[in-house]
This record gives sequence, C-alpha cells and structure tokens, in this order.
Amino acid sequence: MNRNNDKVCEPMAMTYGMSDTLVNSGLLTQIRDLSTQDKRCLIGYITQAVACEEADEAEDWDVIDSDLPPYTLDELYARIDESHQQYLRGETYAEEEVRAELKKEFAWLQ
Repeated sequence: MNRNNDKVCEPMAMTYGMSDTLVNSGLLTQIRDLSTQDKRCLIGYITQAVACEEADEAEDWDVIDSDLPPYTLDELYARIDESHQQYLRGETYAEEEVRAELKKEFAWLQ
C-alpha cells in the first residue's frame, strides 16, 4: 500500500464522527473565527451540557466503573501538542486504518 497517497487529511480527521448536519451547518467555520477565550467558554458550555445529558442517560445504562483519574487540562494540552508533532513528522494513518481501529476499540458501544 502506498502510504503517501492515502493519509487522512487534517480536515477529515477533525470532522471524523461528526454528523453531516454539523459539518454542513457552518458552525465549524464560525468557531474558527472565535477568540481563544470564547472557544474555552464554548468548550465549558458544551462539556456541561454533555455531562447533564450523560447523567440523564446513566439512569438507563450500566455505569462503567473506572479507577482511572480524569485528565487535567495540562495533560490534555500535552496530548494535543504530541499529536500535532506526530502529524508534522508524518506519523499518520490511512482513513481506513483509523476507522478499523475505532470500530474495534468501540465495538462494545454498538
């Protein structure tokens, strides 16, 4: 397989898993134009909304226990920086490889 011609492009990687409705809504373009502070506030708002939705759904699901502590913001930023460096070094996967790995890893959700 020629890995030079089938790498996941950055826009595709950024929108992987998003619905067509979200991708085509224009919201992603609007977010790009926000200030860093506004983006942080938006992330906080969305995080809280998701937490509330998950709390509502937890009544219907078996809650998965985990002994793993949550990541700190510094740890998350470090992971983002490392993945960006991997991208710059060309350490990427073909889209089909990414989809196969995600399908395997999250098979229990289906």
